[in-house]
Amino acid sequence: MKAIVAVFLMFVLASLSYGFGKDGQGCAGDCSACHKITKEEAVNLIKKLDPDVTVEKVNTAPVGGLYEIVFKKESGQGIVYLDFAKKHIILGNIINIESRKDVTQERIQKEQRVDVKKIDTKNAVVMGNPQGKKKIYVFDDPECPFCKKLHHTLKEMVEEDKELAVYILLFGLDIHPNAKWKSDSILCMAKKNMAEAVKMLDDSFNDREVKKIECGESLSEFNKNLARKLGIGATPTMVFKNGKVLMGARSKEEIKKYLRP
Repeated sequence: MKAIVAVFLMFVLASLSYGFGKDGQGCAGDCSACHKITKEEAVNLIKKLDPDVTVEKVNTAPVGGLYEIVFKKESGQGIVYLDFAKKHIILGNIINIESRKDVTQERIQKEQRVDVKKIDTKNAVVMGNPQGKKKIYVFDDPECPFCKKLHHTLKEMVEEDKELAVYILLFGLDIHPNAKWKSDSILCMAKKNMAEAVKMLDDSFNDREVKKIECGESLSEFNKNLARKLGIGATPTMVFKNGKVLMGARSKEEIKKYLRP
């Protein structure tokens, strides 16, 4: 263990000294003045690890000594970090200790865009006004506690704003054993009676019994595959008309910011 810590500390110290530039004279507070990388360089480095990755952007990371590489793969968009020496790729998220915010996740969310034309809502539960000018597409799991919190917020919003439509694309995460059949049952009901489907979803989120209904096919599996193709793997995830993505149970104020043109 001591040897590992020693190696780690040596790496940290080396990174710090490297960040101060030639002869330790500094970079005048701007690391990019001393350290540069082209997109082509980043592509060549990343391709050594995974040839199927597409590098979209290269920026200076929000912490010193690192580059931020925004990449895209079939499974979605992500961020990795590269040290200024261009020798180490770092996987993982940067957490701001004081604010407790996941800086990496915020950056991914800021960069991520979804082509809303590719969102097929044929298997969706709809709340609010389908003819409304404002639309939110929500990828949801009927047993997800964060989805439950968001659901209550969105229900209040469609009551307050008659121009808002919320399309809920249900599917079950593997960690929730009853979510798949519940999703299928609710989506089956949506084909017949949308108000009843919304009530069934309310029941699921409020730990009440949900009637099992068979449709002859898994409608939730269609939504799950759609989410995968769009690079969405977590619930709840909201997508807005402009393609912006917002993950997690958010407040009305945050959601309203994304609804603005």
